[in-house]
Amino acid sequence: MTDPHLARCVRQHYEARAFSPALVERLCVEIGRRGGERGVEIAKGWWVSPGRLREVFEPIAQSTQPAVLHPAPSAILALSFGYRFDSPFARFPEDRKPGPNNASLAAMTERCHELFPEAWIAVQHEVGLALDASGTLEPELVSPARDWNTAQVPSFFIDHLPRITFASNRRVIVVSHLHHSGRCALLLERAGLESFPPPKEVMAYADYDAAEAQPRFRSPWEYLVNDFLAICKIATETRTFADSNAPETPLP
Repeated sequence: MTDPHLARCVRQHYEARAFSPALVERLCVEIGRRGGERGVEIAKGWWVSPGRLREVFEPIAQSTQPAVLHPAPSAILALSFGYRFDSPFARFPEDRKPGPNNASLAAMTERCHELFPEAWIAVQHEVGLALDASGTLEPELVSPARDWNTAQVPSFFIDHLPRITFASNRRVIVVSHLHHSGRCALLLERAGLESFPPPKEVMAYADYDAAEAQPRFRSPWEYLVNDFLAICKIATETRTFADSNAPETPLP
C-alpha cells in the first residue's frame, strides 16, 4: 500500500471488527495497487486522498466490556443482515424472506429479551419477519421494508427511542452480525448512546448465506469490499469522468 499509515488504519479498523487478517490484507493489497499521485482510485475517476481515508477509518478498540446487568440496558436494537426473495422473479419488499442470517439474529434477540425482559426492543424489518414467523416475541418497533444503509437504521431507532426511559439510562444492547457490529456501535455512540454487544450467554453470529438476494451479504469478501466502499463515500473529495471510454474497475 502507498501509505503505511492508511494501511495501519484499515487493518486496525477491520481486524477489530473480526474480519480475518488474511482477508484484510487482501483488501490492503488491492488498495495499494490502486494508489497514485492523486490518492487512491476507488473506481474510474473516483479518487480519495489517503489523509481523508485515514480520518474516516476510525480505529475500533476491541472492548472486553461485557453487556452490563446492573443497571440493565434500556433497549435491545437488532439490525438485519441481508434477506432472501421468495422466488427468482421477486423484486418487491413484500416478497422478502428473512433467510438464515436474520433467523439467527432473531434468535439472538429473543435470547437477549429473556435476559433483559424490561428492555425496549427495536428491530430492522427482516429481523422482524423472522420474529413474526417464530411468534415468540413482538418488538415495540419494527423498521419499514426499505433498503437502508447502516447509518439510516440506527437513526430511525434513535428517532423513536422512549425519551423518558433514556433520560437516566442510555445503555443499549446491539444485536447484529459479528462483522457489522463494530460499525453499528460507532454510529450509536456518536449519537450519545452507550453500546454493548449481547452478553456471553448469547452466541455471536458470523456466517454468510450464498442464497442472499443482495450480493454483499453472500460472503465475507463481498461484504468487506462493500463496507469499505460505503465508508469511502464519506471521504470522497473528487470524482471526474474525463476518460469516458475506459472501463470501470471497481474493487473485485
